[in-house]
Amino acid sequence: CASCQSLFPGVSLPPQRRCRWLCPECRAQRRDFNREQRFYKRVGCGLCQACRIPEDCGICSACARSPPGGTPGPTWPHKCLLRR
Repeated sequence: CASCQSLFPGVSLPPQRRCRWLCPECRAQRRDFNREQRFYKRVGCGLCQACRIPEDCGICSACARSPPGGTPGPTWPHKCLLRR
């Protein structure tokens, strides 16, 4: 396993995949950790200064790239740099 360094004698992987293979326990831990991190990225902690800013600044590069008035289109929504 690439995380816990345990060896599995029945598993033989090609050399290019050997460093990325995870055992089922480590895979479950990583999946849970990533799920938790995505939740906090989306919701925010609510305690830091960036989480308490209610609106975009309008002057940073991310706000300048966003379409005015929420124009529909194939654009990626960028979060204000002050609110990250």
